[in-house]
Amino acid sequence: MGLFRVVPLDELPDGHRYADGYKRTDPVIRCGLNLFPFFSAFLLHRRLLWWPDGEGMGRRMVLRADIGRGDPRYGRVLLTDSITEGLGIVADFRYDGGNLNDANPIVFRSVIVSGWRPNETIAAHLWLGSGYIYLFTTEAPVADRSQPLDRYPLSRYPVSIGAARRLLRWLEFESVIIDRGIVVR
Repeated sequence: MGLFRVVPLDELPDGHRYADGYKRTDPVIRCGLNLFPFFSAFLLHRRLLWWPDGEGMGRRMVLRADIGRGDPRYGRVLLTDSITEGLGIVADFRYDGGNLNDANPIVFRSVIVSGWRPNETIAAHLWLGSGYIYLFTTEAPVADRSQPLDRYPLSRYPVSIGAARRLLRWLEFESVIIDRGIVVR
């Protein structure tokens, strides 16, 4: 997992984004050059990283979209707006190079969009960072590989794409990601 430590509130600079709402029961965590707003976000992020390592997990990246860090919607909507509980479970962190005073850290976000509600059997999550959005899933493709990928590629993952669409529609990014994204499997 790597070394991590609790960052006490008094170590955070005045006006730091993570100082507002600091919880002693779910504190800020430093792990290497990354800073997590909560211990629970750190644990969830680590679990998503280890997801493919579990026996029988079968996680695959199925969609990739390049939004660009310069697109104002990317920074404003995807990385700062609150995602409601019904749309997904969020884990954010910042790459600040180990510098709490970094004025321009790179912000990353993982959002679990499927697999956490009752009776959901397929897990899927979006990973957002550095101007890219990726969709990972445990869903097996419904069509075999002999079917051309360019012909209805998104129909191969109906549960995962449907879950991602719900969130992306709410963020007003559905057509940008789904229509312009690249299906990778």
